[in-house]
Amino acid sequence: MRLSWPLTGRSEELRRIHAALTSPAVTGVVVSGAEGVGKSRLADEVRSTLATRGFVDRFVAATSSARAVPLGAFAEWVPSGATATVDLVRGVVASLTSAPPGSRVLVVVDDAHLLDDLSIFVVHQLVQRRAADVLLTVLDSEPIPVGLQEVCKLGGFDRLRIQPLGLGDTAELVSAALNGAVAAETTRRLWELTRGNPLYLRTIVEQEIDDGRIEQLHGHWRWIGEPGLPAGLIELIEGRLGALPEELTDVLDVLAVYEPIPLPALNRLAGPAAVEDADTRGLVTVSHTATGLEVRVAHPVYGEVRRRRAPATKLRRLRGLVADGLATSADADAVPLVVRRAALLIDSDLPPDPHLLTRAAHGAVALADLALAARLARAAMHSGAGPEAHFVCSHALSWLGEGTAADEVLAALDTARLTDAQRARLAFLRASNALWALADPTRAKALIDAAADTVPPQQHNYIDAFNTVYWFAVDRPDAVPHWETTTFDELPAIVGAETAWAMTTVHADAGRTSAAVHAAAAGRRAVTRSSEAPHMAFNIEDSHVSALWRAGEIDAIDEVTDRVRRQAADLPGSGQALGAAIAGRAALARGDLGQACALLNDAADELCETHPLGWGFRYSLPRATGLAMRGDVDAAATVLATLTGLARPFRSLDDELSVARAWVAAGRGTVSTAVAILLAAAERARAVGRFAVEVMCLQTATQFGNDTCAPRLAELTSIVEGPRAALAADFAFALGNGDAAQLAALAMRFEQMGDLVAALDASAHAAVNYRKQDRRGSALACAARAEELARRCGGARTPALDLASAPVPLTDREREIVTLIGRGMSNRAIAEQLTLSVRTVESHIYRAMARCGAASRDELAALLRPGV
Repeated sequence: MRLSWPLTGRSEELRRIHAALTSPAVTGVVVSGAEGVGKSRLADEVRSTLATRGFVDRFVAATSSARAVPLGAFAEWVPSGATATVDLVRGVVASLTSAPPGSRVLVVVDDAHLLDDLSIFVVHQLVQRRAADVLLTVLDSEPIPVGLQEVCKLGGFDRLRIQPLGLGDTAELVSAALNGAVAAETTRRLWELTRGNPLYLRTIVEQEIDDGRIEQLHGHWRWIGEPGLPAGLIELIEGRLGALPEELTDVLDVLAVYEPIPLPALNRLAGPAAVEDADTRGLVTVSHTATGLEVRVAHPVYGEVRRRRAPATKLRRLRGLVADGLATSADADAVPLVVRRAALLIDSDLPPDPHLLTRAAHGAVALADLALAARLARAAMHSGAGPEAHFVCSHALSWLGEGTAADEVLAALDTARLTDAQRARLAFLRASNALWALADPTRAKALIDAAADTVPPQQHNYIDAFNTVYWFAVDRPDAVPHWETTTFDELPAIVGAETAWAMTTVHADAGRTSAAVHAAAAGRRAVTRSSEAPHMAFNIEDSHVSALWRAGEIDAIDEVTDRVRRQAADLPGSGQALGAAIAGRAALARGDLGQACALLNDAADELCETHPLGWGFRYSLPRATGLAMRGDVDAAATVLATLTGLARPFRSLDDELSVARAWVAAGRGTVSTAVAILLAAAERARAVGRFAVEVMCLQTATQFGNDTCAPRLAELTSIVEGPRAALAADFAFALGNGDAAQLAALAMRFEQMGDLVAALDASAHAAVNYRKQDRRGSALACAARAEELARRCGGARTPALDLASAPVPLTDREREIVTLIGRGMSNRAIAEQLTLSVRTVESHIYRAMARCGAASRDELAALLRPGV
């Protein structure tokens, strides 16, 4: 598939070249860089842009074949009939520089290092006579002829080395070529393989699309499966590598199976002379680290090519040699090295080591490489490892969403051979897998209840912990037993981490903020004690964010998200998406809707691919809320629609789903429907003791203009910790009393708390109430303040803001109906939407027309801005 690839990330290079070529002090520019980095593409862009400034360009492409012929590169400009060398050169120069009066000539020589000596002399004459401006491109890895070096010194050439594209520019280029958004993980993988080389990038992307491994899913281009290097790229790389002697291919093949390798180790495996020769030829790079010198292949694609070309038996032998070498290193017991040794071992000619493979499987879980963990654990199982290999394998598979495979691994264990502690652990793992990965709470409860009859009392901590998680998962926080925070430290690490997550969430929902924070801290301690729970850390931190958000301690969220982003930065797979998703929720809590949507859009899409019922569902809700708050109601509704078909039998997240639905309804003009959704959700939260959730729902209803929530919010101030409940109660009382001055003051308090969207709504309601009092100056000031806060939020659009900025004399119901008229709805459709009779709708329209002096429905609808 041929795509259009724009020039990306080269604006500074273009600026420098233009400045040099238009300067009287410089006669030319030498552009150097690696093969495929974009030198020729940049030269083409220079020719195109300078043509608009009166330049006449001449393009010369030097080639290896033309190098054997004098003036081969300039054959097009050689005059007919001339035989003497001087006449030939003069004729070529004259042809190149022939141009209309007043024009400047630009001569571009691509791959100038391949010019023959006589062609170099032509360039020398152009420069010496200042007959033309000259742009040369040369390849880093090739020697520059002495004559060409002298030309560049003579003319005072500006020199510019083109670097590969960075990750950001790579993302921009691929997105432009594919004409659509590209998943962050796909961009990262492409960049890691190509290291920003545009030629490699273009070749691989087009081939992967043709082969169906890059495809558009859920609005994003995604790379699925392992890459298949195009034949053309393999030939290009092999041409670059040339016919290497065997000792050099050995160096590359060792690095192809494992890199980076400490220089002394590589010298032992491949020989110091071969390593030095590879370095001289630019086939490898040597870098300084804290522990010494390390060696890598010069480009990741070189390693990919060698892995495909080298005999499989040779690669297996080399993996064994490298694994043996790593076993004798000083840090052989370090987790990353143990994992890499084991990964080499299972694809080598060495016999398996069940103990090493089991240790490495645990290590891979700790590094969040769950796919590798499952692979290592299966290899350990097949080589005769004990039940520990089954436990870690099932754990990895379950977190990968492969619940059926995880259950099969655990079911294969002979329980008669297990200790009491192992049987208790088996029950916990099987029940957890049934609950989360298989989405079968009924089976999960049956499994744990059956185990309770066979596991001795001293091992019932597993049973009790799972029952806590179960009641939390099925939305029965009222049935969750109370746990002392210190108890989590006494539980096995993975059990303590999962239980701490459940309790952090239960406390956060109930408004017991300090207890939630302590439970989150205990959960983090459990995570650090175990290699089994790295992903559980994200669940715990997500609930920690919820606790602080609902309490109104929004400034404290930054510390949590900073920690999460650091944890996620180096993790493969879902780890990075989870870090971005939690940061997106934190941005939503602050009212930074632009950042929230940017982070949640990519993260939710990626997580919907791998964990649609779990993390995908969970982070689609704040994504929909953020979109609706920005006024992108259709996109928000689309996100919610994708969730309606998911049978999620655990953690309904009723409050967040209700808030998202309410913002969509409000964005569509049906504010009364939005308020009804929120009040119903608040009542459901109250029934099971989720009092902080209740506060959030009632505050949002107040933001939408409902003035009935003040008494209940006042009651909640003594139940829910943190400043939010009292502030929401004051907001509701001020709104009910029409106290504009108090609403304006509350806007400042919400802003100080960090909730910018509530601040803009309070300011907007203040403007509306000042207008009712005919205090126009104060009304305008508050409306302007609300608009400023909306801009700071990244373009928030709320019902209160629309009221403040559209001074049309309508009641709330009339405004709601007029808004729906503006959306093209008939009277009957409006009546059905608002659960009214058609006659009632017609009466409201008649009164609204009379109030506003409108002569028609269309004129009435035009009084309100679109999008209200």
